[in-house]
Amino acid sequence: MRITHLSDLHFGHHDERVAGQLAADIAGQNPDLVVVSGDFTMVGSSAEFAEARAFLDTLTAPVLAVPGNHDVPAINLLKRFLDPYGNYRRFIADDIEPFLNVDGVAIAGIKTSRRLRPSLDWAQGSISRYQLRDLEARFAAAPDDAVRVVVAHHPLLLPEGPMLKPMRNVEHADRALEAFGRLGVRLVLSGHFHLSYVRKHEREIREGEPSGPREAAVAPILIAQASSTISTRLRGEPNAYNVIDIVNGVITVTVREWNGDAWITSERASTVANVTKPE
Repeated sequence: MRITHLSDLHFGHHDERVAGQLAADIAGQNPDLVVVSGDFTMVGSSAEFAEARAFLDTLTAPVLAVPGNHDVPAINLLKRFLDPYGNYRRFIADDIEPFLNVDGVAIAGIKTSRRLRPSLDWAQGSISRYQLRDLEARFAAAPDDAVRVVVAHHPLLLPEGPMLKPMRNVEHADRALEAFGRLGVRLVLSGHFHLSYVRKHEREIREGEPSGPREAAVAPILIAQASSTISTRLRGEPNAYNVIDIVNGVITVTVREWNGDAWITSERASTVANVTKPE
């Protein structure tokens, strides 16, 4: 299965030239699915969502998406509190936590954005215990041998290097990663930081856990972050998106980036991981 992973489009604060060549480049990758990990818009207005919808309509592959914190209205506070995902549902998709089981891959979206938080940082995301229980129920409907993938807007692991703008990962990330490991999740796709990087989360093997044929239960989780795909709000890296191939339990993540004139495959090496067994 081939997935193109976009994030942080930020229509309303996007580069028209970069956006104008994106759909054709995605089509050239011949994906089976396009995943968008949130932030379709800048302030969550109807006009911005209409632009995002027009872009999605140019794609030839089906789309699975989750909202980001910028997809909750930032100016219309009444709408933010009373109907935070009204525009998202009207223009993007009615289901804000979609689930897809196809070609041996089970993909679940988790909404990490919040309309209101106890702190002043409304941009930070969170994952609740209820969401993790619901995720377990959704994955229970998938075949045992399906490669399990989670899509979220907010990151679960920070990059290994420094960031131009210090930011925090999603609240309750440790609890979520523990649950993901227990549920056999192999890949997490997210954005928010406007940085491209891949990290592996190695689940701690506890005494008494099964080995042998069931040792895949403790395989690593690949965390694949996408840069801002078309936004002008760059943080030291070019616009980019990920191309992800899942073949026979092997996940390969390759970055396509904008070089100022065209979309190219990044010179950074692809990340390859065999997630059917511990490495």
